[in-house]
Amino acid sequence: MNYDHLLIQKHEFPNATVFELQGRLDESSFDVLEKKFEEILNPVHVILNLSKLKYISSSGIRSLFEIKNKLEFKNKKLFLAEASENIIRIFTILELWKSFTHFNSENEALKELTPR
Repeated sequence: MNYDHLLIQKHEFPNATVFELQGRLDESSFDVLEKKFEEILNPVHVILNLSKLKYISSSGIRSLFEIKNKLEFKNKKLFLAEASENIIRIFTILELWKSFTHFNSENEALKELTPR
């Protein structure tokens, strides 16, 4: 799916939905992610794979907080995975990186959500 320079691929797993983001998440595209998130009928945990995300603006980060808050209200989690150094730097400059749980790989995030 391609809207305003943001591609989103959705992958369903038993206990999580993974959204792989590619391109830019900013004021002209963050609503695309929010609409994709709203398509989830039954709330599950969400993992955002950021390996192909090239840029995120403060508006994009705000949309991640909105998704995170909606999930937490339903006792679900939002995990970030595979963020590049550039994306981490943007979060860090805004002093927001510690607000999210991040994993080096999508598989690590999925394992964290697997019942033991």
